[in-house]
Parts: sequence; structure tokens; C-alpha cells
Amino acid sequence: MLRSLPWGSSLKALRSALKGQVIKHVFKPSGRFFYVVRSPTGSHLVLGDMYCSCFEFYLNVVVRRKREYCYHIVAAIIAEKIGSYKEIVHKDPEFIGVIKRIMASEGLDLDP
Repeated sequence: MLRSLPWGSSLKALRSALKGQVIKHVFKPSGRFFYVVRSPTGSHLVLGDMYCSCFEFYLNVVVRRKREYCYHIVAAIIAEKIGSYKEIVHKDPEFIGVIKRIMASEGLDLDP
């Protein structure tokens, strides 16, 4: 996974995972979850290994197809494997509200 990233991004992913910059939001009773990875440019929503809300993901993964992941996704995967994330538990009905707050903190609006 780290090999799929440029050297600098690999270091950022490791640093983020090891410094506790990964937060896992878990919803009960369904068990669904997502991650928020904090970085110098803000917090980014990570959905498994399929999506990150950062510009790097959009540009280099989706548009240019230069790599499979951004460093935020890799940081979340590493943090999960080594158990170095903070976990916040919510109730299932809070899911949309939590997503909206996170996206709003990134300057993105989910409401039309």
C-alpha cells in the first residue's frame, strides 16, 4: 500500500497514522463506519479504500489515475491495522448530521 504512493506521501501516511490523526466514527447498532483523517490542509472524510474527500484523491486517483490511493486512505488503513486511531461512537440516526458537520468543516455543502 505504501509503495503505491510517492515517498513524501508515504511518510505523511505513516506520520498521520502514528500521531493519532485518524478518527474512526462508528455507528451503532448497524456497525457502519468511516474515518476522518486530519492533515495540515484540514480534515478529510475517508470511506474505506474507495473514497477520500481530499483534492489529491480527486486529481491523482480519479482524474489522472496515477495511483490507487491518496495518503489519507493509506493512513486510515495503517491506523486500523495497528490500532492507532481514536474511535467515536454515534447512534445510527446521527449519521447524516455527523457527515454534514464534517463536510461543512471542509467547506463542502451537502444541501442543494
